[in-house]
Amino acid sequence: MFADDYYALLGLTSDADDEDIRRAWRKLALELHPDRAGVDSTAQFQRISVAYSVLSDSDARAAYDRRHGITRTPASPIRRAPGVMIRRLSASLDQLLARGVARIADDNVIELFVDDHEAKEGGMVTISMRVRILCTSCPPDGTCSVCGGARTVEDVYAAWLAVRPGVEEGTILTPSARMPGMVRPVTFRVRL
Repeated sequence: MFADDYYALLGLTSDADDEDIRRAWRKLALELHPDRAGVDSTAQFQRISVAYSVLSDSDARAAYDRRHGITRTPASPIRRAPGVMIRRLSASLDQLLARGVARIADDNVIELFVDDHEAKEGGMVTISMRVRILCTSCPPDGTCSVCGGARTVEDVYAAWLAVRPGVEEGTILTPSARMPGMVRPVTFRVRL
């Protein structure tokens, strides 16, 4: 560690992102501010203030890293699905099956045929379908006017799926929410 290792002063490693730096600074500033911690903390507060001013400025941070031989490899960001709707895959399940962009592989697995552009860019998909759910109206004696004693009824369910950019063949997509009482939860598999 060199004279003032700014990362160490803030309790960070050199791969910290901007949010990590800001969070560490705020925590230490609250602890070490002279109004709160007393006059004896002034020197330490000034040191962390300098460290923060350098590390929070991207140009100053790059120069600091070069001067001290620090090579940072940017962390690979988590690729989230963009907030755009993939319209070709958003419809009722019956329509998707009829158009050949979906196929029922198993009882509870539906395959979606995603094209190269959709796989690369990602997006959101919503698929409506009829599913079986447990009947909530059944009396204990089993005579129910809603389900006729079958204990299940059909209901409409909309599955919201996030297709992350760069999605790969065979990736399982789980809907963002399950319908309460669904007899067989549905999952989706990407096919390229």
